[in-house]
Amino acid sequence: MSTGTKPRPPRDWRPRVPRRVSAYFSERTLLKRIVQVGLASFALGYLAIMLLFFPGFGRSPIVTVPDLRGRTQAQAERMLDRAGLEMERGTALTHPRVARGRVLAQVPLPGQEASRGSAVRVLLSSGPELRRVPSVAGMGETDAIALLQRMGFEVRLRRVQDMAPEGRILSLTPAAGQQVAVPGPVIITLSAGPPRIVAPGVVTLPLEEARARLQAAGLRLGRVTYDPNSAEPLGGIASQAPAAGDSIRMGGAISVVVSGTDPNPPAPADTVAVPADSAAPAEAAEEPSEPQPEPTEPPEEPGAGAGTSRPEVG
Repeated sequence: MSTGTKPRPPRDWRPRVPRRVSAYFSERTLLKRIVQVGLASFALGYLAIMLLFFPGFGRSPIVTVPDLRGRTQAQAERMLDRAGLEMERGTALTHPRVARGRVLAQVPLPGQEASRGSAVRVLLSSGPELRRVPSVAGMGETDAIALLQRMGFEVRLRRVQDMAPEGRILSLTPAAGQQVAVPGPVIITLSAGPPRIVAPGVVTLPLEEARARLQAAGLRLGRVTYDPNSAEPLGGIASQAPAAGDSIRMGGAISVVVSGTDPNPPAPADTVAVPADSAAPAEAAEEPSEPQPEPTEPPEEPGAGAGTSRPEVG
């Protein structure tokens, strides 16, 4: 009579493995997989060793030198390392346009072939040369420009209105003594002369009043002459030059003609004043001449006297 319990399996019973799984984990398959993994590991290890200790392995012994010009030192080192070359640093040189620390030149030149592992000599730029701006005090415009150009500076001119005479040097930018990269710009500020103003009218004014009006306008009284035949009132300004309304530079002079005669006429050019104490007398005393010997009379004959007469012969 069945009691409902399952019979015990025999002692050699094994769970049934699917055939697909059993074929994958068979001894032959596992051995094959182990051999494949070992060979792959060996190949990877060999490749890693060759790349680490023999970087040129498998590559051409001749390489093309890259163009390093204008690169920084770090960039040049990376480019040479990728190409299988070494970097040798040379003396730094000044250059007006290549920035400091960048490659200025290289040997071998870009595009040439070199042996792998050889050195490429690079020359770095130390930047532009610095020079002090010279002093141009007291120089004229032409001399100052020539001096700055001889020192390698680029001269630029700037003209401004100033009370200084036209063409006078007012300042330098940068100032004298400062260091400037060569070739660098140096600006010379020149005087364009005083500003121009309108000449005021001083005709008919007395001389002193005309002088005051000109000074108030920033001008000065120039040459003063006199015209005794002028129809203007005596002592008044008969005419002026430049005329009223003309353009004249501030600080300039206006010449005037005064009606009347000059109160202080100049001495005639042909008259020579002689001091009174040094004037010689009109009739100078003549120096006495040497005494002249008196003329002697011939001796009288004997018997002849002053009151005697000759006897008549009869």
